[in-house]
Amino acid sequence: MPSAALQAGAHLQPGKTDFERRVVLCGSMTFVREMDEIARRLHAAGVHAVTPRDLDVAAEYRNQDDYAQFKRSVSRAHISKVRDPRTLGILVANYDKHGVPSYIGPNTFAEIAIAFADRKRIFLLNGMPKTYSDELLAWGAEDLRGDLRPLTQEYLQVCVRDRPQFKLPWS
Repeated sequence: MPSAALQAGAHLQPGKTDFERRVVLCGSMTFVREMDEIARRLHAAGVHAVTPRDLDVAAEYRNQDDYAQFKRSVSRAHISKVRDPRTLGILVANYDKHGVPSYIGPNTFAEIAIAFADRKRIFLLNGMPKTYSDELLAWGAEDLRGDLRPLTQEYLQVCVRDRPQFKLPWS
């Protein structure tokens, strides 16, 4: 069942032909290849998915200030995707990392909090991490348990409702 925010058509811009709903993928840059694969699967199912820009996480920076400036710029750009009115929700690619099941790092948790504050849906791909389970449950995060179908079905239902009806000239 779609959330109240989705049912109400939150941030809907009817009549705009360039308005396309989307889901933004979030997660550790360690999982960038996995996020690209998830986006391909979602696109094949009819879901417009947005991934973080392909970043060279191995790039070297002259100093800590350069790295901080880079990280700040990338974070702002991705947060703006989360906050965009076209975004229905986020999908967190939370795989195991460094021995932590369903890893969600600090930056991804910040993106989740922003999605919650903006009344976006929050989908977790692989489990509910114990570290944040109280908040995530309270914020209505849905654990997909690796199955993209619930997200895809909800997205397609909302998109059908969002499409303007064709008006006949005599109606």
